[in-house]
Amino acid sequence: MQLETFAMERMQSTYENLVDFNLSESGVHPLTLSELVEDPAAREALLGEPLRYTQSNGTPELREAIAGLYPGATRHHVQVTNGGSEANFITIWKLIEPADEVVMMVPNYMQTWGVARAFGASVREWPLLHDGSRWVIDADTLDRLVTPHEADRRVQSEQPDRRTLRRRGAGSDRFGGGAPRRLDPLG
Repeated sequence: MQLETFAMERMQSTYENLVDFNLSESGVHPLTLSELVEDPAAREALLGEPLRYTQSNGTPELREAIAGLYPGATRHHVQVTNGGSEANFITIWKLIEPADEVVMMVPNYMQTWGVARAFGASVREWPLLHDGSRWVIDADTLDRLVTPHEADRRVQSEQPDRRTLRRRGAGSDRFGGGAPRRLDPLG
């Protein structure tokens, strides 16, 4: 498998720890372990927790708690990962096959673009439009990019703190000539 250089990640890994002001960081500033909890007893319990490997897909208790946030979900519907990049990779690995076509909103976090191409898919970019004050979705362009004659379709959309990758195929809801108007992360 040939992976293309992920320019944003390369830039961050090269320079992010060498600058006084990091304007490219997409996460939150890290905390120390003692800052995670204010209660002294809870802090001591946390600091006394041994460092060990945990269940790789998340403990049953954690997956049950996450499933509780989604009506109808059980812990068997939940996969816990070490972060968004691992979740993106696993999702692409599961959904994308050679010769698939992926429609991807841009600008976006370009991990899906590179990994999908490495798995043999072609990626068609779905650009956001700027109306002078904000970015807006161009549903008409999405209608043209997602064609009804193709058996399988993936669409990636990114909104602040919410990435969705939706598999489309036989039996999927279709709107406006085959393109989804609402992207549902559980859909």
